[in-house]
Amino acid sequence: MSKFTIDIPVGPISNNDDAKVKCPIACAAHLGTWDGQWKTVVPNEMSVCGCTFTVGGSGSSTFTIDVPAGPIFNNDDAKHKAPIACASYGGTWNGQWKTVVEGQMSVAGCTFKV
Repeated sequence: MSKFTIDIPVGPISNNDDAKVKCPIACAAHLGTWDGQWKTVVPNEMSVCGCTFTVGGSGSSTFTIDVPAGPIFNNDDAKHKAPIACASYGGTWNGQWKTVVEGQMSVAGCTFKV
């Protein structure tokens, strides 16, 4: 298994105590763990938390959720965009998608191993 860390946006963080509350939740929402690091990227508007992810897990349990995938216009477009959207969350595309805001936003069905 390999690990990598990326910054996940969480909204404004005012101090370390605030980060200790917000960052573990934000990282867990993306199936990662907080590495203890955070920084403000837009004063009073946006901070990011360092989230660590493990790749190549062999979990025996799975779950499926829809994740935002940007606009998807048809099945051929979904075959290109949905796998990328799912992979960006650490999952794999299950072949399902739907438009939630016409011309602006679709969601892709993603399966995750835990």
